[in-house]
Amino acid sequence: MTLFTCGPVQMYKSTMNVRNNGYIHFRTDEYGDIVKTTLARLSELIGNHRKFGTIYLASSGTAVMEATIENCISDLDKCLVINGGGFGRRFCELLKYHQKNYTSVDIKWNEKLTEEHLKPYEDKGYTALFVNIHETTSGQLYDKKMLSDFCKRNGMYFIVDAMSSFMADEYDMDKYGIDVTLITSQKGLCCSPGMAVVSLSERMIEKIYSEKNRVTSKYFDYKDYLDNIDRGQTPYTPPVFMIYEVRDVLNLIEEKGGLDAWLNDIKHKGEFFRKRAEAIDLKLPDYPVSNMLTPVIFDDISAYDVIQVLKNEYSIYVNPCGGELASKLVRISHIGDTTTTDIEDLMEKLVLSINQVRKQIR
Repeated sequence: MTLFTCGPVQMYKSTMNVRNNGYIHFRTDEYGDIVKTTLARLSELIGNHRKFGTIYLASSGTAVMEATIENCISDLDKCLVINGGGFGRRFCELLKYHQKNYTSVDIKWNEKLTEEHLKPYEDKGYTALFVNIHETTSGQLYDKKMLSDFCKRNGMYFIVDAMSSFMADEYDMDKYGIDVTLITSQKGLCCSPGMAVVSLSERMIEKIYSEKNRVTSKYFDYKDYLDNIDRGQTPYTPPVFMIYEVRDVLNLIEEKGGLDAWLNDIKHKGEFFRKRAEAIDLKLPDYPVSNMLTPVIFDDISAYDVIQVLKNEYSIYVNPCGGELASKLVRISHIGDTTTTDIEDLMEKLVLSINQVRKQIR
């Protein structure tokens, strides 16, 4: 079985073996040191150079999307959401559920986000921008600098779900003035699912403490996590093994030569796949895409049927889409422990799967 999925990904063998090595009790100074060290290293990769501005939570990505709304957005805020797919839509759904004031900037799945989409919202009193910087549904990678400049001009907080872009594309909180970064364990970090990381800017931490927003879930009150992290602890049981897994991946990044070398490897795999795809006349989108994945567009056959053949006949897993894109897009990931040799095998099996589906509809 080979995973070319967005998360969970094909994990590295050393990371999978972490669970065979045992662990120390988490309410100890020794374990606290592991937490503090890994968070400090992660913060550097994220580009947040504030000490103790990053926290671990035992949760899914959606949980910290919701928790961020509760902790970081008050009833006085006026939010703007880049809504170009399922995950932009999820921010809208969560803001609506919590009765926050928001406007959705709707982007069609095959439409590139540009300055023109933002112009109607200049100088309109918006205080926060929410974006999934890589809208995993369509594969579009949004322009961080364009959105950052927009937020700076309008004095807005910049809140970024980087779950499927972090550790695949260049990312830097300080450089782009990002106030909240949300990531999860099972995507660019190449670990097991079940843990999320939230990284907060200085001014967002000040906002969290000064406004004293009412967080309806005590478990997800960021103040509790921030108050505990300087001793390497979480207020509740942490995802113990996952933090060991993160440490292993951080070590792998160093062994590979650092962050740039890691990102270049993923970029190389993405470019390798796209060249092979174009050589066999597969249709790729015109909008900017992440190094993390490549969407392949199908007009004449069902993308979902192709995915099923890959899985059932060849034990190769790629990402389907939901809704209107279920029959249009196959999303193929380039992160995780895969090589160009694996991609060559994928391409061979992908061609066979496409031909099989075409035969079935004749």
